[in-house]
Amino acid sequence: MKRANARAGDLVVELGAGTGEIGVHLSRLPIRYVGLDASAAMLEVFRAKANGTMPSLVVADCDRPWPLPDGSATVVFASRVIHLLRPDHVVRETVRVCHTAGLLILGRVVRDRNGITERLRRRRLDLLTAAGTSARQGEEGTRRVMDGCVALGGESLGRQIVAEWTSATTPGEIIAGWDSLLRMGSVLVDPVMRAEILDELRHWTRTEIGDLDRPEAFRERYAIDVIHLP
Repeated sequence: MKRANARAGDLVVELGAGTGEIGVHLSRLPIRYVGLDASAAMLEVFRAKANGTMPSLVVADCDRPWPLPDGSATVVFASRVIHLLRPDHVVRETVRVCHTAGLLILGRVVRDRNGITERLRRRRLDLLTAAGTSARQGEEGTRRVMDGCVALGGESLGRQIVAEWTSATTPGEIIAGWDSLLRMGSVLVDPVMRAEILDELRHWTRTEIGDLDRPEAFRERYAIDVIHLP
């Protein structure tokens, strides 16, 4: 929370805390931390990771009113979940629960546009669109929330890259990982449609890229967008 300048006793709220990938570290800082997530099972995994600490975790649908008092938070943080939520609702609730001059911090992984993952994501989006399904991607969700906050008098403090790493994977591994997801992009997809889209994606990959099992290195960065609230 260095970027947020959060001090001891400040309340930091994480939306979509999930299994604690980031929240387990936030909850150990000298701040007050509350993690919200709709999945009780995922929050149980979070608690197990906490190793004896007692993070404040609440089962809550972040697309409904957040169970927090008005003006109680210094920071609202969301990592890789904003595109799953209604932007207008996130804006309203963030402004409500944050005190004056609070911060909204939106985190996401930024990938090279020509890397294998982004090429497959774009093709998957094309196939979803062709099937009559519109999916909102992470960058779009971030932009819409930021624009909403600025329209209410907030100020964008820009984007900062806070971590960078190189990974390697195969097209087949990426597609196999999507096979178990209920959502593609921001929308729920029924199993039949998901299977059809992934089959088409495998066929496209063999034609346009080649071997599904050939590893390819790619660079990823973790970026945060910070909005100073009114």
